[in-house]
Amino acid sequence: MTLIVEEGTGKSDANSYATVVQFQALMTNMGNTTVAEADADQIEAALVKATQYMSQKYRLLWKGSRVHVTQSLNWPRRGVDVPDFFDPFFRDLSNVPISFQDTLFIAENVVPGEVVVATILIAAETFSGALSTGTLQSSLGRVTRKEKLGVLEVEYFGDGGQSRQTTRYWNAEQTIEPFLALQRLHGGQLIRN
Repeated sequence: MTLIVEEGTGKSDANSYATVVQFQALMTNMGNTTVAEADADQIEAALVKATQYMSQKYRLLWKGSRVHVTQSLNWPRRGVDVPDFFDPFFRDLSNVPISFQDTLFIAENVVPGEVVVATILIAAETFSGALSTGTLQSSLGRVTRKEKLGVLEVEYFGDGGQSRQTTRYWNAEQTIEPFLALQRLHGGQLIRN
């Protein structure tokens, strides 16, 4: 497998946000040396799966828009603010509307480190526990309809246990959450009468 890493140029054939070296370094730093020492081909496959998962899951949830119409992945993007940056003395006077002059935006030729880390965290899941088959979003069995604690009662939806529950990669999602448009992430509409 050929790993083509997106480095912020908007490649039309990129298939990963992270390199094998980045994967190994983060896993080693996190104390997960077993995963860090996996075969390079396995790591590449895991990174491609994780990037594909992120592309499908978050495509319409990222802030901003793609920089190039031909880029294969969702990053780089334009119009994405640095979420925890506010400096009332920062002024960008280069044709920026006054309402945005206290805001710093991520450069259009950058894939944020948080996106790289989230890719690695999701890729690492293909090496652990129930996901050791190398798949993401494995079937988790029946979907619970109702639970009751007193006299312990559980009721499942009546589909014979064929439902898929969605795996959420909480650590990865929390890492990239500042770059997601929350109104689209949580959805819904409030109507008052």
